[in-house]
Amino acid sequence: MLEQMVSMGTTAIRTHVDVDTGLGLRGIEVVRAAAAAYEGALDVQIVAFPQDGILRRPGVAQLLRTAAEQGAECIGGLDPAGIDRDPVGQLDLLTALAADTGTGIDIHLHDPGELGAFQIELLCDLTEQRGLQGRVNLAHAFALAQVDSARRSALLERMGGLGMTVTTVAPLRLPQLPYRELAEHGVRLGLGTDGIRDLWSPYGTGDTLGIAWQFARASALNEDEALFEAVRLATTDGAWAVGRGPGAHDLVVGARADIVLVDAVNPMDALVRTPDRAAVIAGGRRLR
Repeated sequence: MLEQMVSMGTTAIRTHVDVDTGLGLRGIEVVRAAAAAYEGALDVQIVAFPQDGILRRPGVAQLLRTAAEQGAECIGGLDPAGIDRDPVGQLDLLTALAADTGTGIDIHLHDPGELGAFQIELLCDLTEQRGLQGRVNLAHAFALAQVDSARRSALLERMGGLGMTVTTVAPLRLPQLPYRELAEHGVRLGLGTDGIRDLWSPYGTGDTLGIAWQFARASALNEDEALFEAVRLATTDGAWAVGRGPGAHDLVVGARADIVLVDAVNPMDALVRTPDRAAVIAGGRRLR
């Protein structure tokens, strides 16, 4: 999968690695070994991510603590209500663990509508109480696109004030997240890939530019300015999602030499055609 992502121009990655009582932390060990083979050319952040629940699987909470103590940058969970059937319990455990170990949090929240909105509010409360400002990301967060505008505005205002972020895979079957509303409230949006030949979906390719294309088309973006914003979501503006500071993905003196070359007239042309990556350079090393 790393080879596939690199071929598409991705050189910095936040990856969600399954953690459960059957696998233990073996998945994290294997991902780290695969990344190490690139000898520093790739930046790979680990999210210890129990897809099958935390509270309903005894022993998983301890695995998350161990993963955090062994250097996982983030811990996560899936649908506190839909999977664990205990949103208060799951979110309380995760935020307490993050506060204790210094990790970030990356929660995948598919729960829709008001159920999802309630969990976002609860996560905001716990983020504030435990001093996790700037360390919490919500992936998917479908509820933000499903509640009415007044409800959404109130949620986004709270999230922005706490430095919470959102990531999306731009699923075609659902309304897209209103990225301009997020930006107005200071909620950063990132693009990611999902369903790469796995049990969820066979369609993923690992191409972040392809996700930007999907997001732009599903959001009915047509003007150059909007298309350029979609490109930036997938490139320069995505630095925060992989632990890099502002400007880290700009082509400026002193920046890390991560460069992708494509045969395109301009960034908007690259987005709508998603051409082959002619060259991929990571940390000054040509990988393709």
